[in-house]
Amino acid sequence: MRIRHRKTDLSGFKRQRCRVCSCEDKFNFSVPDDVWQEVVPPEYQNKVVCLPCFDEFARKQNVDYSDSIEVLYFAG
Repeated sequence: MRIRHRKTDLSGFKRQRCRVCSCEDKFNFSVPDDVWQEVVPPEYQNKVVCLPCFDEFARKQNVDYSDSIEVLYFAG
């Protein structure tokens, strides 16, 4: 299991930005690698993807990942 994104600097509270939409992360989440690979296009698989963009990719692929979220918490 890999955390898909997290705060980069805990002391300064600087959050990473989504490489799809450029927004600051508001949620930290994790899904199994096989779900990530099925949902996220190859060009973003090793990059930060926010939950709303991940959700949109899943919707377009018709993938229900609701039972696959292993970690989800508000980071903003």
